[in-house]
Amino acid sequence: MKSKIYTVVMLFLLLGLTGCEWLYENNQPKEPETEYSSVYPLSGEWWVQYYFDNGDGTYENSHYGYFPLYTYNTAADDGKAMWISDNGEFWTFTVKCPVNMTNLTFSGNQLVSTAYADGEPYDIWLNVTDGKVLLNAGKSPSGVTVDSIFCGFEFEDDPGNIYYAAGVRKTGFLEDEH
Repeated sequence: MKSKIYTVVMLFLLLGLTGCEWLYENNQPKEPETEYSSVYPLSGEWWVQYYFDNGDGTYENSHYGYFPLYTYNTAADDGKAMWISDNGEFWTFTVKCPVNMTNLTFSGNQLVSTAYADGEPYDIWLNVTDGKVLLNAGKSPSGVTVDSIFCGFEFEDDPGNIYYAAGVRKTGFLEDEH
């Protein structure tokens, strides 16, 4: 009986030790492979502030504080467009916007919003201008180097006024939450 227990223990020990080799290559843990969508690095979660152009070369913070802005892939995953949404945090909009992945830019005119406000469709169009993601050009509040984003929004229900959003990619660290 003791020999059967000894055999089983040795078998588990041997399997446990050789199993570790499957997890480690050159004594290093294997890194998971990350797959990005066709619009990465334009896609992501961002913390932005909105500024209003005073027309004299100065900009005024139009709504104080930081707001989330979301940019994400379309179902086509073709690198030609991405969704932009504020989830109702600033104006209530969700639009599909053309992108240029070579220049990391995005813009479009009279983009129809598919967002809802208070359970009802909020049918407006908006122009997205001068959209750009700058790699490693921003700093989070904790000092981490992150990507930054900039773009302008002109809303159908506030024509002629452009609100510029400028901010940084969300890090996920609590000290960087606004």
